[in-house]
Amino acid sequence: MTKIFKRAAAGVMALAMCAGLTGCYSENKTWAVKSGDSTLPIGGYIYYLSSAYSEAAGKVGTGSEVLKADLDGQSATEWVKSKAMDYLYSYCYVNQKFNELGLALDEEELDSVDYVTDSMWSYYREPFENMGIAESSFEEAYSVYNAKLSKLLGVMYGKGGEMELSEEEIHDYYTEEYVYYRYMSVGLTTTDEEGNSTDMDDDEKAGIKEYLEDQAELVNSGRADLDTVSGNYSALHGTEPDLNAPMAYKRDNLSSVFADALEPLKNGGAAFVETTTRYYIVQRLDIEEDFKALIEDESRVTGLLTEMKAEDFSQYTIDQGRTMDVEINQSAINGINPSKVANVMGKNGVSSAESSESSGGASSQAESSESSESSESAESSESSESE
Repeated sequence: MTKIFKRAAAGVMALAMCAGLTGCYSENKTWAVKSGDSTLPIGGYIYYLSSAYSEAAGKVGTGSEVLKADLDGQSATEWVKSKAMDYLYSYCYVNQKFNELGLALDEEELDSVDYVTDSMWSYYREPFENMGIAESSFEEAYSVYNAKLSKLLGVMYGKGGEMELSEEEIHDYYTEEYVYYRYMSVGLTTTDEEGNSTDMDDDEKAGIKEYLEDQAELVNSGRADLDTVSGNYSALHGTEPDLNAPMAYKRDNLSSVFADALEPLKNGGAAFVETTTRYYIVQRLDIEEDFKALIEDESRVTGLLTEMKAEDFSQYTIDQGRTMDVEINQSAINGINPSKVANVMGKNGVSSAESSESSGGASSQAESSESSESSESAESSESSESE
């Protein structure tokens, strides 16, 4: 925690004693921390306090009041305040390092900042305003900060960065964690003359299944690929199947039915997959081929680095922030009691569940970027039938 100086009897003397990381007395309660050219409004600290409260609620569960619990050997109140300070330190480091490296958010990134702010604020405006968080404070503490965090991570771990990961490290992670594949699928419904969709009967389903199983064997034998199979199906049945482009998907995120089908396949191998509403032919592709494409795509590399190092980098920014010479408005921070957040978000954490979607402190944006490596997969649109 930040070292807090007790105010001396004379206010002038107290002000003279304030320096560096020590909390400084100030009659101005509108800001939380200043570092270089960056100033975080007090609403940004309240947002970080709400984020920390959401984390605490997740740890405590909904059976008891969050702030009456103990976490990691301390009261939940102190835990929440300490975590919020961690986010302040991370904010300071990210801004300073971002400026030190001469980085800037480009037009696309700024558009993303606006989109994130607008979408989140439209949903959480009432509880945030009730806690004393202005939209501009939320944008600075969350949207802008996370955009800078994500870009900074990519630069520091990327090629030429001071924490650069080697291509070999990236390769080993990617080929171990991801599977590269494509699929063709057909729905188990037909359309009548009036345009109404009806379920296939058992005989129709059996015929489609037998045909697709035979086609999967043609792919396995090397006599056909999925493009050919798709064309053959269209010609025979008069309807086009869904044929997706090759995709890389994280193994842990695959539905069990796809994972089980792909796991035993060699590169180029295919398998028939059956769900309640669709039949598939899935084909495993060579992940090495996709890695060659990935390593040449800066945005994909950045997304993968984020996935690999988000947690480590989050803690790194906190640790580095603690070593910086920053001015903390301890008087303003002390005036914000976590109970104010609890009153809005729910004392037992029940109503904080939704808020956690937008709260997540230092690594929220970076961690959410981990899925950027994978295209939309069958699981995205077919999860209800493929589980």
